[in-house]
Amino acid sequence: MVVFKNQKDFKDPVPVGADKPSPQIAAGTPEEPQWLKDFQRDGFVVVKGVVSKEKALNYYAPAGEDWLEGFNLGYKRDDPSTWDVKNLPRHNHGGLYSQYSFAHAQFVWDAKTEPKIVELFEKLWGTKELTVSFDGGSLAVPLPVDQVQGNAKPWPHSDQSAYRPQRHCVQGLLNILPNGPEDGGLNVLKGSANLFEQYFKEHMHLEPPEKWPTRDGYSWKEDELKWFYDRGCEWVKPDMDPGDFVLWDSREVHYGAFPKSQNKRFAVYICYKPIAFMSDEQKAVKVEAFKRGYCTTHDPCDFIIKGDQDAEWNIHWPYPKPVINEQGQKAIGLIPY
Repeated sequence: MVVFKNQKDFKDPVPVGADKPSPQIAAGTPEEPQWLKDFQRDGFVVVKGVVSKEKALNYYAPAGEDWLEGFNLGYKRDDPSTWDVKNLPRHNHGGLYSQYSFAHAQFVWDAKTEPKIVELFEKLWGTKELTVSFDGGSLAVPLPVDQVQGNAKPWPHSDQSAYRPQRHCVQGLLNILPNGPEDGGLNVLKGSANLFEQYFKEHMHLEPPEKWPTRDGYSWKEDELKWFYDRGCEWVKPDMDPGDFVLWDSREVHYGAFPKSQNKRFAVYICYKPIAFMSDEQKAVKVEAFKRGYCTTHDPCDFIIKGDQDAEWNIHWPYPKPVINEQGQKAIGLIPY
Protein backbone atom coordinates (compact mmCIF):
# COMPACT_ATOMS: atom_id res chain seq x y z
CA MET A 1 0.00 0.00 0.00
CA VAL A 2 1.35 3.41 -1.00
CA VAL A 3 1.45 5.96 1.83
CA PHE A 4 1.50 9.66 0.98
CA LYS A 5 3.10 12.19 3.31
CA ASN A 6 2.24 15.82 2.72
CA GLN A 7 3.50 19.28 3.58
CA LYS A 8 0.64 20.29 5.83
CA ASP A 9 0.91 17.53 8.42
CA PHE A 10 4.46 16.20 8.07
CA LYS A 11 5.45 14.94 11.51
CA ASP A 12 8.37 12.56 10.89
CA PRO A 13 11.26 12.96 13.37
CA VAL A 14 13.79 13.31 10.52
CA PRO A 15 13.61 14.42 6.87
CA VAL A 16 12.48 11.88 4.27
CA GLY A 17 15.40 9.69 3.21
CA ALA A 18 17.67 10.93 6.01
CA ASP A 19 19.09 7.41 6.33
CA LYS A 20 20.54 7.56 2.79
CA PRO A 21 23.65 9.39 1.53
CA SER A 22 23.29 12.48 -0.63
CA PRO A 23 24.34 12.40 -4.29
CA GLN A 24 27.60 14.16 -5.14
CA ILE A 25 27.84 16.57 -8.05
CA ALA A 26 30.30 15.79 -10.84
CA ALA A 27 32.86 18.43 -9.91
CA GLY A 28 36.64 18.51 -10.16
CA THR A 29 37.02 16.81 -13.54
CA PRO A 30 38.74 18.23 -16.63
CA GLU A 31 35.33 18.29 -18.35
CA GLU A 32 33.71 20.34 -15.57
CA PRO A 33 31.88 23.25 -17.28
CA GLN A 34 32.35 26.83 -16.10
CA TRP A 35 28.68 27.11 -15.09
CA LEU A 36 29.16 24.27 -12.61
CA LYS A 37 32.15 26.04 -11.05
CA ASP A 38 30.09 29.23 -10.78
CA PHE A 39 27.23 27.26 -9.22
CA GLN A 40 29.50 25.83 -6.52
CA ARG A 41 30.91 29.25 -5.68
CA ASP A 42 27.64 31.21 -5.61
CA GLY A 43 24.97 28.59 -4.86
CA PHE A 44 23.18 29.44 -8.12
CA VAL A 45 23.92 29.93 -11.81
CA VAL A 46 22.05 31.11 -14.90
CA VAL A 47 22.67 29.11 -18.07
CA LYS A 48 21.73 31.13 -21.12
CA GLY A 49 19.60 29.95 -24.02
CA VAL A 50 18.90 26.40 -22.92
CA VAL A 51 15.63 26.67 -24.84
CA SER A 52 15.38 28.98 -27.85
CA LYS A 53 13.84 32.38 -27.20
CA GLU A 54 11.40 31.72 -30.04
CA LYS A 55 10.14 28.50 -28.47
CA ALA A 56 9.86 30.11 -25.03
CA LEU A 57 7.78 33.00 -26.38
CA ASN A 58 5.82 31.22 -29.08
CA TYR A 59 5.08 27.89 -27.40
CA TYR A 60 5.62 27.94 -23.63
CA ALA A 61 4.22 31.42 -22.94
CA PRO A 62 0.95 30.89 -24.89
CA ALA A 63 0.62 27.42 -23.33
CA GLY A 64 0.79 29.00 -19.86
CA GLU A 65 -1.87 31.52 -20.87
CA ASP A 66 -4.03 28.71 -22.27
CA TRP A 67 -3.72 26.90 -18.92
CA LEU A 68 -4.92 29.95 -16.97
CA GLU A 69 -7.71 30.87 -19.37
CA GLY A 70 -8.91 27.28 -19.65
CA PHE A 71 -10.44 27.38 -16.16
CA ASN A 72 -12.97 29.89 -17.53
CA LEU A 73 -12.88 32.00 -14.38
CA GLY A 74 -12.74 35.30 -16.24
CA TYR A 75 -9.02 35.84 -16.81
CA LYS A 76 -8.11 37.10 -20.29
CA ARG A 77 -4.44 37.32 -21.20
CA ASP A 78 -4.75 40.62 -23.12
CA ASP A 79 -7.22 42.38 -20.81
CA PRO A 80 -5.56 43.82 -17.66
CA SER A 81 -8.99 44.60 -16.21
CA THR A 82 -9.39 40.81 -15.73
CA TRP A 83 -6.08 40.42 -13.88
CA ASP A 84 -7.73 39.83 -10.54
CA VAL A 85 -7.42 37.00 -8.05
CA LYS A 86 -11.10 36.10 -8.41
CA ASN A 87 -10.47 35.30 -12.10
CA LEU A 88 -7.57 32.91 -11.46
CA PRO A 89 -7.24 29.40 -10.01
CA ARG A 90 -6.07 29.21 -6.40
CA HIS A 91 -2.35 29.83 -5.98
CA ASN A 92 0.31 31.03 -3.54
CA HIS A 93 2.49 34.14 -3.47
CA GLY A 94 0.83 35.80 -6.43
CA GLY A 95 1.22 33.04 -8.99
CA LEU A 96 2.77 29.80 -7.69
CA TYR A 97 0.76 26.79 -8.82
CA SER A 98 1.17 23.41 -7.15
CA GLN A 99 -2.34 22.01 -7.42
CA TYR A 100 -4.65 21.25 -10.37
CA SER A 101 -2.06 18.73 -11.65
CA PHE A 102 -0.01 21.70 -12.86
CA ALA A 103 3.15 19.59 -12.73
CA HIS A 104 1.61 17.25 -15.30
CA ALA A 105 0.31 19.73 -17.86
CA GLN A 106 1.51 18.94 -21.37
CA PHE A 107 3.65 22.07 -21.68
CA VAL A 108 5.22 21.39 -18.28
CA TRP A 109 6.22 17.87 -19.31
CA ASP A 110 7.52 19.24 -22.59
CA ALA A 111 9.74 21.59 -20.55
CA LYS A 112 10.90 18.83 -18.19
CA THR A 113 12.05 16.74 -21.15
CA GLU A 114 13.76 19.50 -23.15
CA PRO A 115 17.02 17.78 -24.20
CA LYS A 116 19.33 20.61 -23.12
CA ILE A 117 17.66 20.85 -19.70
CA VAL A 118 18.08 17.12 -19.14
CA GLU A 119 21.68 17.43 -20.33
CA LEU A 120 22.41 20.10 -17.71
CA PHE A 121 21.39 17.74 -14.93
CA GLU A 122 23.29 14.84 -16.54
CA LYS A 123 26.44 16.97 -16.42
CA LEU A 124 25.65 18.18 -12.90
CA TRP A 125 25.28 14.68 -11.46
CA GLY A 126 27.50 12.72 -13.85
CA THR A 127 24.81 10.21 -14.85
CA LYS A 128 22.05 9.84 -17.44
CA GLU A 129 19.84 7.80 -15.11
CA LEU A 130 17.78 10.54 -13.51
CA THR A 131 14.39 11.03 -11.90
CA VAL A 132 12.42 14.29 -12.12
CA SER A 133 10.38 16.37 -9.70
CA PHE A 134 6.64 16.95 -9.87
CA ASP A 135 6.92 20.48 -8.48
CA GLY A 136 4.95 23.37 -9.86
CA GLY A 137 5.55 26.64 -11.61
CA SER A 138 4.88 30.33 -11.65
CA LEU A 139 2.27 31.97 -13.86
CA ALA A 140 2.39 35.31 -12.08
CA VAL A 141 0.07 38.00 -13.38
CA PRO A 142 0.43 41.50 -11.87
CA LEU A 143 -2.28 41.75 -9.21
CA PRO A 144 -3.23 44.37 -6.61
CA VAL A 145 -0.80 43.95 -3.72
CA ASP A 146 -3.59 43.30 -1.23
CA GLN A 147 -4.56 40.22 -3.27
CA VAL A 148 -1.13 38.65 -2.79
CA GLN A 149 -0.11 36.45 0.13
CA GLY A 150 1.66 38.53 2.80
CA ASN A 151 0.93 41.69 0.80
CA ALA A 152 3.71 40.65 -1.60
CA LYS A 153 6.47 40.99 1.01
CA PRO A 154 9.65 38.91 0.55
CA TRP A 155 9.43 35.38 1.98
CA PRO A 156 13.06 34.20 2.22
CA HIS A 157 13.42 30.47 2.70
CA SER A 158 15.62 27.49 1.99
CA ASP A 159 14.17 24.23 0.70
CA GLN A 160 16.10 21.96 3.05
CA SER A 161 15.70 21.11 6.69
CA ALA A 162 18.24 22.26 9.24
CA TYR A 163 18.67 18.53 9.90
CA ARG A 164 19.84 18.01 6.30
CA PRO A 165 22.69 20.56 6.14
CA GLN A 166 24.73 19.03 3.29
CA ARG A 167 24.12 19.70 -0.40
CA HIS A 168 21.29 17.31 -1.17
CA CYS A 169 19.17 18.77 -3.96
CA VAL A 170 19.64 21.20 -6.84
CA GLN A 171 16.56 23.03 -8.07
CA GLY A 172 15.97 24.61 -11.43
CA LEU A 173 13.54 26.67 -13.44
CA LEU A 174 12.97 27.41 -17.08
CA ASN A 175 12.38 31.12 -17.54
CA ILE A 176 9.70 31.81 -20.15
CA LEU A 177 9.17 35.60 -20.31
CA PRO A 178 11.67 38.51 -20.18
CA ASN A 179 12.72 38.86 -16.56
CA GLY A 180 14.42 42.12 -15.62
CA PRO A 181 15.09 44.00 -12.36
CA GLU A 182 11.52 45.24 -11.88
CA ASP A 183 9.83 42.02 -12.97
CA GLY A 184 8.76 39.32 -10.57
CA GLY A 185 11.06 36.34 -10.24
CA LEU A 186 13.73 34.49 -8.37
CA ASN A 187 15.81 36.37 -5.81
CA VAL A 188 18.78 34.58 -4.24
CA LEU A 189 21.05 35.41 -1.32
CA LYS A 190 24.28 34.81 -3.20
CA GLY A 191 26.66 32.44 -1.41
CA SER A 192 24.27 31.49 1.39
CA ALA A 193 24.13 27.79 0.45
CA ASN A 194 27.77 27.31 1.37
CA LEU A 195 27.11 28.80 4.84
CA PHE A 196 23.88 26.90 5.58
CA GLU A 197 25.53 24.11 7.60
CA GLN A 198 27.74 26.55 9.51
CA TYR A 199 24.75 28.67 10.48
CA PHE A 200 22.95 25.82 12.21
CA LYS A 201 26.15 24.55 13.88
CA GLU A 202 26.75 27.98 15.37
CA HIS A 203 23.13 28.42 16.42
CA MET A 204 22.35 25.05 18.00
CA HIS A 205 21.57 26.94 21.20
CA LEU A 206 18.60 28.52 19.39
CA GLU A 207 17.03 25.20 18.45
CA PRO A 208 13.46 25.39 19.79
CA PRO A 209 12.14 22.75 22.20
CA GLU A 210 9.80 21.51 19.45
CA LYS A 211 12.83 21.30 17.10
CA TRP A 212 13.40 22.99 13.78
CA PRO A 213 11.17 21.75 10.94
CA THR A 214 12.05 18.24 9.76
CA ARG A 215 10.20 18.79 6.50
CA ASP A 216 12.61 20.11 3.88
CA GLY A 217 12.15 23.82 4.29
CA TYR A 218 13.22 26.67 6.56
CA SER A 219 11.72 30.18 6.64
CA TRP A 220 14.28 32.84 7.52
CA LYS A 221 13.72 35.90 9.69
CA GLU A 222 15.55 39.12 8.90
CA ASP A 223 17.56 39.02 12.13
CA GLU A 224 18.79 35.53 11.18
CA LEU A 225 19.77 36.72 7.71
CA LYS A 226 22.02 39.41 9.20
CA TRP A 227 24.46 36.58 10.02
CA PHE A 228 24.72 35.87 6.28
CA TYR A 229 24.99 39.57 5.37
CA ASP A 230 27.88 39.91 7.84
CA ARG A 231 29.69 37.16 5.90
CA GLY A 232 29.37 38.89 2.55
CA CYS A 233 26.15 37.43 1.18
CA GLU A 234 24.09 39.82 -0.95
CA TRP A 235 20.66 39.63 -2.55
CA VAL A 236 20.78 39.12 -6.30
CA LYS A 237 17.90 39.04 -8.76
CA PRO A 238 19.21 37.23 -11.84
CA ASP A 239 18.18 38.93 -15.07
CA MET A 240 16.95 36.29 -17.50
CA ASP A 241 15.84 36.12 -21.08
CA PRO A 242 13.15 33.75 -22.35
CA GLY A 243 14.68 30.28 -22.59
CA ASP A 244 17.33 30.79 -19.89
CA PHE A 245 17.61 28.20 -17.13
CA VAL A 246 18.66 28.86 -13.55
CA LEU A 247 19.97 26.24 -11.13
CA TRP A 248 20.25 26.77 -7.38
CA ASP A 249 21.29 24.75 -4.37
CA SER A 250 18.24 23.97 -2.21
CA ARG A 251 20.08 25.41 0.78
CA GLU A 252 20.43 28.82 -0.90
CA VAL A 253 18.19 31.43 0.72
CA HIS A 254 15.75 32.56 -1.98
CA TYR A 255 12.19 33.63 -2.74
CA GLY A 256 10.00 34.47 -5.70
CA ALA A 257 9.49 38.24 -5.87
CA PHE A 258 6.19 39.74 -6.91
CA PRO A 259 6.26 41.91 -10.08
CA LYS A 260 6.86 45.61 -9.47
CA SER A 261 6.12 46.25 -13.13
CA GLN A 262 3.10 45.33 -15.26
CA ASN A 263 5.03 42.44 -16.81
CA LYS A 264 3.99 38.84 -16.16
CA ARG A 265 6.41 36.24 -14.85
CA PHE A 266 6.14 32.69 -16.23
CA ALA A 267 8.46 29.87 -15.19
CA VAL A 268 8.40 26.08 -14.85
CA TYR A 269 10.24 24.44 -11.94
CA ILE A 270 12.33 21.43 -12.94
CA CYS A 271 14.63 19.37 -10.74
CA TYR A 272 16.42 16.11 -11.53
CA LYS A 273 18.46 13.79 -9.30
CA PRO A 274 20.09 10.39 -9.84
CA ILE A 275 17.36 7.76 -9.66
CA ALA A 276 19.76 5.46 -7.79
CA PHE A 277 19.18 7.63 -4.70
CA MET A 278 15.43 6.96 -4.63
CA SER A 279 14.19 4.15 -2.40
CA ASP A 280 11.91 1.44 -3.76
CA GLU A 281 9.17 2.82 -1.52
CA GLN A 282 9.54 6.32 -2.97
CA LYS A 283 9.56 4.89 -6.51
CA ALA A 284 6.16 3.32 -5.86
CA VAL A 285 4.87 6.53 -4.30
CA LYS A 286 6.11 8.53 -7.29
CA VAL A 287 4.36 6.37 -9.87
CA GLU A 288 1.12 6.51 -7.89
CA ALA A 289 1.46 10.29 -7.47
CA PHE A 290 1.78 10.61 -11.23
CA LYS A 291 -1.28 8.43 -11.84
CA ARG A 292 -3.31 10.62 -9.49
CA GLY A 293 -1.96 13.87 -10.94
CA TYR A 294 -0.40 15.00 -7.65
CA CYS A 295 2.20 17.74 -7.33
CA THR A 296 5.14 17.22 -4.98
CA THR A 297 7.95 19.13 -3.30
CA HIS A 298 11.13 20.01 -5.20
CA ASP A 299 13.30 17.01 -4.33
CA PRO A 300 12.76 14.30 -6.98
CA CYS A 301 13.85 11.49 -4.62
CA ASP A 302 13.00 12.53 -1.06
CA PHE A 303 9.72 14.29 -1.83
CA ILE A 304 6.40 14.60 -0.07
CA ILE A 305 3.18 15.71 -1.75
CA LYS A 306 2.16 19.35 -1.74
CA GLY A 307 -0.67 20.48 0.49
CA ASP A 308 -4.29 20.38 -0.63
CA GLN A 309 -3.82 17.64 -3.23
CA ASP A 310 -7.07 16.09 -2.02
CA ALA A 311 -8.88 19.34 -1.25
CA GLU A 312 -12.43 19.50 -2.54
CA TRP A 313 -11.61 22.47 -4.77
CA ASN A 314 -8.48 20.93 -6.29
CA ILE A 315 -9.29 19.52 -9.73
CA HIS A 316 -6.99 16.72 -10.85
CA TRP A 317 -6.28 16.45 -14.56
CA PRO A 318 -8.35 19.50 -15.58
CA TYR A 319 -6.91 19.07 -19.07
CA PRO A 320 -6.13 15.95 -21.15
CA LYS A 321 -3.34 13.80 -19.71
CA PRO A 322 0.06 14.55 -21.23
CA VAL A 323 1.82 12.55 -23.90
CA ILE A 324 5.19 11.78 -22.31
CA ASN A 325 8.24 10.68 -24.27
CA GLU A 326 10.64 7.89 -23.30
CA GLN A 327 12.88 10.24 -21.32
CA GLY A 328 9.93 11.37 -19.22
CA GLN A 329 8.60 7.86 -18.67
CA LYS A 330 12.00 6.73 -17.38
CA ALA A 331 12.24 9.80 -15.15
CA ILE A 332 8.87 8.96 -13.60
CA GLY A 333 9.72 5.29 -13.18
CA LEU A 334 7.08 3.97 -15.58
CA ILE A 335 9.75 2.17 -17.62
CA PRO A 336 13.29 1.23 -16.53
CA TYR A 337 16.54 2.72 -17.73
